[in-house]
Amino acid sequence: MEILVYGLEANENREYMEQLLASSCKSQLDVEKVLTVAKAHGFHSFRVATYNGEAPNFANTLNI
Repeated sequence: MEILVYGLEANENREYMEQLLASSCKSQLDVEKVLTVAKAHGFHSFRVATYNGEAPNFANTLNI
């Protein structure tokens, strides 16, 4: 399982412009380290996600 950390650069408010900041985190401690460095560089609005190698199911994302 991979832990992915995304964030927005300083002065950026468009959610679709988030950047992948880390994909090699193995624990919450790793995530906290990434967040600390990213905040020091002006990033904000973080999102943490996990990826298990499965294919995406786009049908689940639709609000029907």
